[in-house]
Amino acid sequence: MRRTEERARIPGALWFSLRIHWAFGLLPLAFLTEISRPGVAVAAAAFLAGAVLDWTSAPRGGWHRAASPLLVVGAAAAAADLAWGSRDLLTSVSLLLLGIQSIKFLLPKSPRDGWQLCAISFLEFLAAAASTTEIRFAAFLFLFLGLSAGAMWALQAEEAADTGGGAVPRARPGFAVLLLLLSAVAGFCMTAVLFAVTPRVGIGQFLRRPGTRVGIAGFSDAISLRDVTSVKADRRVVARIEFPELAAGVSPSGLYLRGATYARFDGTKWSRAESPLETVPKAGSHYSLSPQAVVPLSSAEIFLEPMSHSALFVYAGAISVEGALGEIRTDGGGNYLLPAKGSAVRYRVRFAPAGSARRNRSANPDGSYLSLPPGSDGIRELAIQATSRAASDAERAELARRFFQSGFRYSLTDAASSVEEFLFRKRAGYCEHYAAGLTLLLRAAGVPARVAAGYLGGEWSDVGKYLIVRQSDAHAWTEAWIGGRWVTLDATPPLGEDSPFFARTGTIGMYLDWSRQRWNKYVVNYSLAMQAEAVSGGWFALRRATMRIRGAIGMPAGNLARGGFAVGMAAVALLLAWRTGRSGASRYPRGTSEGDSPLPRPYARLFRRLSSAGRRRSPGTLLEEMLLAAVGENPHLLPDATRFLPLYNRDRFGPRPLSSAESTEAARLANLLRRGLISRRSSSQIRSTASFENGPAIAVDRPANGRRVHPRRPEAGRPKG
Repeated sequence: MRRTEERARIPGALWFSLRIHWAFGLLPLAFLTEISRPGVAVAAAAFLAGAVLDWTSAPRGGWHRAASPLLVVGAAAAAADLAWGSRDLLTSVSLLLLGIQSIKFLLPKSPRDGWQLCAISFLEFLAAAASTTEIRFAAFLFLFLGLSAGAMWALQAEEAADTGGGAVPRARPGFAVLLLLLSAVAGFCMTAVLFAVTPRVGIGQFLRRPGTRVGIAGFSDAISLRDVTSVKADRRVVARIEFPELAAGVSPSGLYLRGATYARFDGTKWSRAESPLETVPKAGSHYSLSPQAVVPLSSAEIFLEPMSHSALFVYAGAISVEGALGEIRTDGGGNYLLPAKGSAVRYRVRFAPAGSARRNRSANPDGSYLSLPPGSDGIRELAIQATSRAASDAERAELARRFFQSGFRYSLTDAASSVEEFLFRKRAGYCEHYAAGLTLLLRAAGVPARVAAGYLGGEWSDVGKYLIVRQSDAHAWTEAWIGGRWVTLDATPPLGEDSPFFARTGTIGMYLDWSRQRWNKYVVNYSLAMQAEAVSGGWFALRRATMRIRGAIGMPAGNLARGGFAVGMAAVALLLAWRTGRSGASRYPRGTSEGDSPLPRPYARLFRRLSSAGRRRSPGTLLEEMLLAAVGENPHLLPDATRFLPLYNRDRFGPRPLSSAESTEAARLANLLRRGLISRRSSSQIRSTASFENGPAIAVDRPANGRRVHPRRPEAGRPKG
């Protein structure tokens, strides 16, 4: 009777809030993880039974006697799961918590028991956070914080009743709801702040469970005439891609994201070339895929969903990859394989867009890229007819591609059953037919060629400024060896909105996808490197604001208003400095010369190294002039210097600051050049001034008054879209 009176003294809203909080940890475990469903169901049933027993204050002497045996059974079940079941420590510990929680649900509860159940619910919530990558977890977090405030209020009321304190005043429902809502908002904001300032190590990569998503079978070791198109009806998202850098004239929706290439054809299916796998050279988190290009590069930041194959997707002309990917292997034929499959990955690709001029050439392909299946005499005759007017491989490729522009049609219902039927009789098929037909036609004309499979384009999100790539964007095309490099050729007619797989995401869907993309980037994959970049950007923004304040203080009396405005803007920068790193602002202070503002640390270290090497002929010698002189005697520094100087000039003298990615790249190149000068060989061993003279010219204007003006740089070749 006493317990019934005590319960009656506690507001009903708090009583229910406390018990909902005890069981709330079960919801994310059930909906967002793969924790044992029977274990969650048992705990939920125990919660309902315990709530009824608590409400009625029923005697529970039998439960006291059964508590210890039940606890032993729960511990044994968790140990068995660890040894023979899931063999996952996180899952086994979660089962043990569920067992302890179920027993406590059924027993009478003191305020001490209430605090213990709150702690168990919190541990279950942490287990769900470590096991899920779903953005819905944010909603669970918001509700959990609100319920936590109500639970603490209720426990304080329980303790007051147990100690014989005064009656707990009943809370008005509206006031209680408002208080819980404010507590949830304040807790969520505090959690976000702690998330931004607490050091991160990208632990989501290790705790995340492999998804059940199934990728395209055509990215395996072989591909038939139906493998790619058979999954184009699937609209699941496979990748979200941001473009920090994009060469002029390049459209994200026109880029080919390659997952595999195939060189051998037996008449029915394509397979990879028989080449041994080699490890891709790696330096830290950077992987070198091909020699450095001497053209403007683009970069793409790719978040790839779990796939059924370990293919690493890159854009044509890929130069390097950056990310925590482990050991990447390649067969030398355009195929790159991750060490494991079934896990989502995030990485950055730097590539020279298709059509770029002056790209470094790689080794010539072997004879397998010219082989034809038995009985291909008709294909050889057709190739002669289609390309007889050509005088070069480039013209042959273009004439062969144009051959498919008339008399052929894209069809899903009346597709040819073989390449021969597609070329000579039915002339109807999908992208695999066009890719295979063009590849064989080029080989018959003497042009090495291969089939490539991956994704073409995608849907651009104006909300988040990134590309959404789906299974329906799967595609197959041809790559031909022309002019010392692989060139993308696509004979499939562009269907656009007439495509049977065309679909658009609505406005609400775009915002939901943007939320998921931000969750994946800044929560699941938010790493220590990203946090360091944000903090560094904020720090340099603060330094820039300080320099502007100092400049404003030194202004004449007529500019006091401008100085006051600068001080106000600096105060705002102090409050929002951590946001600057994500906003794309440059992390380096800019000036008109090396003398009127301090050089950023990477530039200053390179400047000191060049000075110690005797490159500073006079106090007015600029860093650019010193570096050009050093490269003249150290031609191995030419590729890095060619990329560094445009970034350096834009950063120091350009009209706008560099983006965070460009600033990071400029600092990295400055450090590479400095280390290259430290480890250089003697001038007599590497004397090769001519190699530099053949490189790109970067002129520097030095007027008579000695001041530095904006450098003149030649126009870079504009790559085709």
